[in-house]
Amino acid sequence: MRIQTCLRYTFLWLLVVVLVGCSSVPADDTPEATSPVTASPVPEMALTPTLQLPLDATLRQQIFTEVWTTINEHYLDPTFNGVDWAQARVEYGARALVAEDDASFFAVIGAMVALLRDDHSRFVPPQAVVAEDRLTSGREEQVGIGVSTLRLSDGLLIQHVFPNSPAERAGLQPRDRIVAIDGRTFTLGSIEGPVGSRVHLLVVRPEGGSRELELVREQVEGRIEPFVRRLTNDVAYIGISTLWVNTMHEQVAEALRRLVAERPLQGVILDLRSNPGGWRDVLSGLLGHFVTGEVGAFISRKGATPLVVSLSDPDLRGLPVVVLIDRNTASYAELLAAVLQQEIGAIVIGQPSAGNTETIYAYEITGGARLWVAQEVFRLNDGRDLEGRGVQPDIQPTSDWTRFRFETDPWIVLAHDQIQVARAHQQR
Repeated sequence: MRIQTCLRYTFLWLLVVVLVGCSSVPADDTPEATSPVTASPVPEMALTPTLQLPLDATLRQQIFTEVWTTINEHYLDPTFNGVDWAQARVEYGARALVAEDDASFFAVIGAMVALLRDDHSRFVPPQAVVAEDRLTSGREEQVGIGVSTLRLSDGLLIQHVFPNSPAERAGLQPRDRIVAIDGRTFTLGSIEGPVGSRVHLLVVRPEGGSRELELVREQVEGRIEPFVRRLTNDVAYIGISTLWVNTMHEQVAEALRRLVAERPLQGVILDLRSNPGGWRDVLSGLLGHFVTGEVGAFISRKGATPLVVSLSDPDLRGLPVVVLIDRNTASYAELLAAVLQQEIGAIVIGQPSAGNTETIYAYEITGGARLWVAQEVFRLNDGRDLEGRGVQPDIQPTSDWTRFRFETDPWIVLAHDQIQVARAHQQR
């Protein structure tokens, strides 16, 4: 068996690299005997690997064989992107078995998987699997100041400030930008560190101004949640930073139900900027507020699997929808924007998205490691595949949204204006 999930990103918050996305996927009918990997059939489970270190020669051989065979059987491209996969088994198998320690052994396997050069498939050692699984619940644990950040070229953009954290007590807010840590550029420092240690930050505010502050690091646990607000003229704003949290669609639905219970909505702004993607169940759940039925299909070497969306409560079908995206909107967040654009005529505002939409499946490997394999592409109902192209916006603003507070964000202002135009057309 294999884990029936999909992920499209390496982990920004815990591994300090670009997040890309994940999803649950339907069961595969491959006989178990041909795929010697262990997994849970429940994608929402937080998986805690059974660590079996150090590895003896038998376990090393088993792990290597599982990884090579899984890719051989399931990789999307039967030519392996031009790689001689049989030769890779010979070359890297020999290197793996004589690696001096477990870390080196895992590094050899990672290098073999990297031969595919697809930016999707990857091998995750056991220790990193633990970090991956913590994110599934939406809980981020850290010894630091209590923020999640988006790494930009000139600083760490704060996305979430966790309650009762050093950051909250110091008055840090989303869209503040950490540009220096302990007197050095942010690329050379870390906001995480030992409990009780001090960290000196230089923070630039959006729309001008900066401040220096010193915080004491603490053990912090924060929950990643959607940002849902009622704007003027009863327009709902839904800001979603990731679909990786496996309850994100449920959190959004709960917040929307509260808004609708107060009074009806007149439109929706769905903000997916820098959203790396997430679970397929989350994708479907969010789509179900706006569209139902077959909205496209996932294509693998074994054929097509339609994406069929069921109605979600509250039912917002018929409302004008504007979707915000940028170059860091990736994977299932791209599919969410593209489906709404095609199926209901949602207006997409922003920059072309990442074009990083191949679905990858997670396979649990002996010893607690994990293998992600690019296994499907997604095609919209008109036959388009977004891989390498991305979602093309209807409107492309020139302003840098990260330089503005939420209240003055020109993209949100533009989206709100588009909702009013659409409402006026509906009422004619």
